[in-house]
Amino acid sequence: MAMTFEEAEALLTPAQQDALARCALEDAPPPSPLSEAQRVFCFGLSVLCEYEQRDEIFRYLL
Repeated sequence: MAMTFEEAEALLTPAQQDALARCALEDAPPPSPLSEAQRVFCFGLSVLCEYEQRDEIFRYLL
């Protein structure tokens, strides 16, 4: 079964969410290798960027 963005979010620490959110906002490549939860979270962040909802990403910053 595929993991949802919300499930991935719950599995990541605030520091991990912060680091990945900063990569999304700065259009920087994420660190590698990524866990499955990190990949799903990054994909969700990229969707937010694609649909010009970058403000939503700021809630993940520490």
